[in-house]
Amino acid sequence: MNKGIPDIFSGLGIKTFYQDMLPAEQKDLSEIEPLLKRIHWTYASRILTAALYIAHTPGLYPVYVTSFKCNPDSFTLEYFKRIMDKYNKPYLILELDEHDSNVGYETRIEAAVRSFNNHHRNKDLRLVSSRLLPLNSTSVSKIKDKTLLFPCFDPINSKLLEAVFLKEGVDARMVPLTEKVIQHGLRTNTGQCLPVNLIAQSYMDYIEDNLLDPAQTVGWIFDSHVACNIRLYPEFIKGIMEAAGHGMEHVDVYIGSISLSEISMQASIEAYFAHMFGGMLRKVGCKIRPYEKEKGVTDKVIAQSLTILYNTLLGGRSKDDDLTKVMNLFKKIETVPGHRPKVAIFGDMYARDNDVFNQDLIHCIEEYGGEVITTPFNEFAKLIASPYMRRWFLEGEFMDVIFTKTLIALVNQLEKSYYKIFNEVLKEPTLGSDIDYKKIYDHFDVTVQHFGESTDNLLKISALMQHYPDISLFVQTNPAFCCAGLVTEAMAARIEEYTGVPIVTLNYDGTGKNINSKVSPYIKFPRRKAATAVFR
Repeated sequence: MNKGIPDIFSGLGIKTFYQDMLPAEQKDLSEIEPLLKRIHWTYASRILTAALYIAHTPGLYPVYVTSFKCNPDSFTLEYFKRIMDKYNKPYLILELDEHDSNVGYETRIEAAVRSFNNHHRNKDLRLVSSRLLPLNSTSVSKIKDKTLLFPCFDPINSKLLEAVFLKEGVDARMVPLTEKVIQHGLRTNTGQCLPVNLIAQSYMDYIEDNLLDPAQTVGWIFDSHVACNIRLYPEFIKGIMEAAGHGMEHVDVYIGSISLSEISMQASIEAYFAHMFGGMLRKVGCKIRPYEKEKGVTDKVIAQSLTILYNTLLGGRSKDDDLTKVMNLFKKIETVPGHRPKVAIFGDMYARDNDVFNQDLIHCIEEYGGEVITTPFNEFAKLIASPYMRRWFLEGEFMDVIFTKTLIALVNQLEKSYYKIFNEVLKEPTLGSDIDYKKIYDHFDVTVQHFGESTDNLLKISALMQHYPDISLFVQTNPAFCCAGLVTEAMAARIEEYTGVPIVTLNYDGTGKNINSKVSPYIKFPRRKAATAVFR
């Protein structure tokens, strides 16, 4: 597999070691300890630990052997380079893709050995820079003195979250995604899941376009404990900004929670309702828009409703009254009777809900003749809460369990009247959160330890099938180089066997080519096959 690379070095008379032969754990790791705590991957942590040991050891030089399209490595490599650059140490990275010949590797190895020898002989080359290795995140108290930027995961929900931040006294700005940001963001991508590059680029463009002081600006990104590279986003975003220079190196990064729990319990409750109201707005729009008599009127009503609910969440207004006003706007939309194939969207939250990144997927499906089924984020969160709380309990994370249970209990009481108002138009019950996750996990041979987007998708798909048994198509949305998306895509055949519904996977790579056209034939020529006993 490694093309005999260690033997090539040995043939050149170079003593060669594997990383597990180094006493790296005996060294002081305080420089990278914060980073190591944020890395999920065991081998990535070992690689960086070995890298720091090599950086400190005279006469020892690193050769990083990686596999083509290894997403965890795409992040680890950047931190590896950061360590080596700090200690001004040359390194060699060899990517295995099963296409290169041994001759190609030999040439690069010979050049690297010459570089290593030159560095070892020349003491002037062994200068240590003052740059920091790990990211020092900004505290909650400090973000209230600066302008907080946060990404547009969803143009509706994210805008409502802006109002929640403002109510808490934070000068928050939702940063929109544009085609220009996508084009520029691709330049910094070296194999990472694409949203991290686009978020960093959107922050830099927004700062420049709005003449903000980078030193007084903070970029927000949420923390994550699931098996995904999202937890490595903060360090990576900071690295992109430092590399960009021109003042961007002074932008701080704030690591928050998606629930805003670190700000206050009240902020968490308001954030929950921001997700609920935004998700329900999108859901109501998808139910009415395919059958509207006057094309475009539903989107206008959504824009009006967003403004109303934004002001609601700023405070001082009745949520019930404003929701009633919003639903009355939807009731006035004239529609024509009809029935279209139902198409349910699931997948990565950035690709699923960002209309710019997914090339306006919802409208495309409607133009092809389908009716889109979306899942409000608050309903999705409650759907996956049980297995997560079970896992946290087993791992001793009792405070996470208590907080989640308390928040769910509070919002369950408060949201009942709101659902009643939305149902005046939707006329359907809420998505059930009492699904038997153990039964679903057993069917797919996974456990509560297999946590993250891929297992979450299994629960969401199952709940959607129970709620909408007439679904004709599932559409999975992935950004390029998304690990969880690849795993879910690999399970597509088993999921289709389980549900009896075909799945189309859309991978958005930012190049602008029409990805959504793959959906068209599945809507025009729908097919179904018998599902397993679970849904008979």
